Amino acid sequence: METLKIAFYTDSYLPSRDGVVTSIINTRKELERRGHEVYIFASGGRQTAALAKKDKRLFVIKGMQFNRYPQYTMGFINKESTKALDIMPDIIHAHTPFSAGLFGYKASVQLNTKFIGTFHTMVFSDEAISAYFTNNRAAIKLSKFVVMRYLKWFYSKTDNVIAPTVYVKNILKNAGLKNIKVIPTGVDFNSMRIEKKEQARKKLGLKSKDKIILYFGRVSKEKNIELIIKAAKLLYSAGFKLIIAGSGPYTKDLIHLSKSIGNKNVIFAGFIKEEDIPLYYAAADILCNPSTFETQGIVNLYAAFYKVPVLLPERSAQEEMLKYSKCGEKFNAHSIKDLVEKANYVYDNTNKYKFNGVIKEFDISRAVDKLMAIYS
Repeated sequence: METLKIAFYTDSYLPSRDGVVTSIINTRKELERRGHEVYIFASGGRQTAALAKKDKRLFVIKGMQFNRYPQYTMGFINKESTKALDIMPDIIHAHTPFSAGLFGYKASVQLNTKFIGTFHTMVFSDEAISAYFTNNRAAIKLSKFVVMRYLKWFYSKTDNVIAPTVYVKNILKNAGLKNIKVIPTGVDFNSMRIEKKEQARKKLGLKSKDKIILYFGRVSKEKNIELIIKAAKLLYSAGFKLIIAGSGPYTKDLIHLSKSIGNKNVIFAGFIKEEDIPLYYAAADILCNPSTFETQGIVNLYAAFYKVPVLLPERSAQEEMLKYSKCGEKFNAHSIKDLVEKANYVYDNTNKYKFNGVIKEFDISRAVDKLMAIYS
């Protein structure tokens, strides 16, 4: 098989961790395992630039960080942003429609190279606009219109748009985009570390009898974590502890909310080191990500590996994984009552849930097979 040079463009990268970064790392690793060359063009600051000293295929486009969301950088044109002209990649793949993505598009035009774009983030949603820009209703409406027009222009320049789920494909299709392919973000399950629940709980200082609901991910407003914080008292009555594992700009707000409610069963674990991530999944009884903002929900795949059933918001991209295995339940993302009822049901019926179908469908090798069909 022909060896390809592939350039990924992204506005978020290590040491930050989010779904986009996870997708890039997993995909790069599998592509390189198959013998391809993958180059990363990432907007970033000094910490990302430090990584480039050890990674000769990482080029950092320095720029301006967002104060409230420092994991995102608006890159400015510099010599690193034009390095693709020297590398001459066979494929340019934008994982963002913004600054780095624009550099990727420009390079694809100059090199007459195939240009692919993955739609990772619901940047046009009310939740995203209110979290990142403004809470003014009129301004949100105007911003949504402008963002949608821009996204339609950007992705119309691609040879293919990749949507992680059918849910996202339908949104993009309704916006007038064409050439949309559904390729979920895959996970390298073979490289994941197995942890036993009892040992994981002991290491985390949790009791074997604890009933644990885990939220794992970035702590930001659009994630709808408020719902489970507000549900904590009712969950406490049912014997549950709630662990919020992760950091982000909304942490202080949620701690204040939890204290004002008088919650006694909420643990804010903060940033989780890479080596400790398996402990939290293995220790949990249920994983709950109440966000309707997700384009897929990678954390649910990690939960499946540890055989932890999931609670997923209905009418969202996350619920799509239930087609492959009955690995959890759906709930109304606006109803505390429904969340608590479903949490009790899942805990009482843990043995009914199956995970093998999810593991098979979302394995990284399967995802990259589909990606290579587009690249070729």
